[in-house]
Amino acid sequence: MDIQRQFPSVHWIWGGGISFVYEVHPLIVVKVPKSGEFERKQFRKELEIYRIFSQNRSCPSIVQCFFFSENGIFLEYMRDKSLSSRIQENHIRDQQTMVVTKVEKLEPLPLRKEWMNDLAQAVAFLESLNLAHGDLRPENILLDRNRLKLSDFDCTGEIGTNYEACMAPYGRILNSSEKDQGESGTFGFLSPRTEQFALGSLYYFINYGFEVYGDRCLTEDPYEHGPKVVDLLQNMEFPKLDGDPLVDNIIDKCWHNKYVTVSELAVHTKKLLNESTNTAGNNRVGSREEGRREEEVRTPIKDISIIRYRMIICRIIHELWCGLGNWWKFLLQRTNHEVTDTGRANGDSGVKVDQTPLEEEFASKKAFCQDLERRGLLHVLSSGEPEQIGFTFDWYRHSL
Repeated sequence: MDIQRQFPSVHWIWGGGISFVYEVHPLIVVKVPKSGEFERKQFRKELEIYRIFSQNRSCPSIVQCFFFSENGIFLEYMRDKSLSSRIQENHIRDQQTMVVTKVEKLEPLPLRKEWMNDLAQAVAFLESLNLAHGDLRPENILLDRNRLKLSDFDCTGEIGTNYEACMAPYGRILNSSEKDQGESGTFGFLSPRTEQFALGSLYYFINYGFEVYGDRCLTEDPYEHGPKVVDLLQNMEFPKLDGDPLVDNIIDKCWHNKYVTVSELAVHTKKLLNESTNTAGNNRVGSREEGRREEEVRTPIKDISIIRYRMIICRIIHELWCGLGNWWKFLLQRTNHEVTDTGRANGDSGVKVDQTPLEEEFASKKAFCQDLERRGLLHVLSSGEPEQIGFTFDWYRHSL
């Protein structure tokens, strides 16, 4: 069977740690587990997390799932690179030591604050379900243009369970003064401590343009750099923060476990974002008012009548448009009443549930995914490695 003839819109776009990812639609991908027992076990863990998500209101900062089954998870297509790739594009490194010697540019500060808040809201959502992500790092954060979302939940577990995927500088080993968080020398257990520490290091990465201690040689042997970072973090030794004071304050509090919950952190990042937005808005209003005053000074008296005439015309058009909208709304309401009355005459309950555009879009994508499953796509994709079943690698086909 030629799979690409049967499913011409399906393309292999990525191979992760436990799964292969295929594009099935310009806006949808499907994750299919690799054949190993460990990979399938981790995939089943991620399936369970999406099952929990499906029973709760969705979080806009988490990659949306449209449909899942034993052999596949259909997700929204985040068509650009991971946060890791996005930030590293601006690195200049020493090729021997791999130290970042220069960051060519940082993302705009308002966007960085937006990303900080998106991550906090996503992890706070997990916390509200008594869950911790357990593997917060740049590779598990995806982008679609400037839109950021959290993904990859195969290491996610209940708060209080063992912390499995502890990777410096996004995780740290406990020292002897932290016995309430777990046994010294271990990763401890999943908790607000583990999640906010990872977020602090992610915020550092976003705002400084490199990972914690990624801009310096800590050892003569480059291979000893990683273990040295582990030791420094265990001893609560962090690099100096000399960036935006409000951002640095959040990073420092995350590293020192100052937030009782991630939800408390999310309130802080939301406030930071709102203050930034309000400041920008006030600046724009001020600029517009100043420009308006200057324009009034420059506007000759003879042009004022023309301006007033245009304002009157615009007002008339606006009133006509509003009247047309009300007339159209009346027709829709009348049509809905007629449909309801017809339904009652046919023995229906007469209750008509309207879907929002977003709900209709979700239902359409879910139906599309279910159709692919009925046609046997997941069975075929899980039957072997991509090359074995006829695919060649086609990285981010719809990214442009």
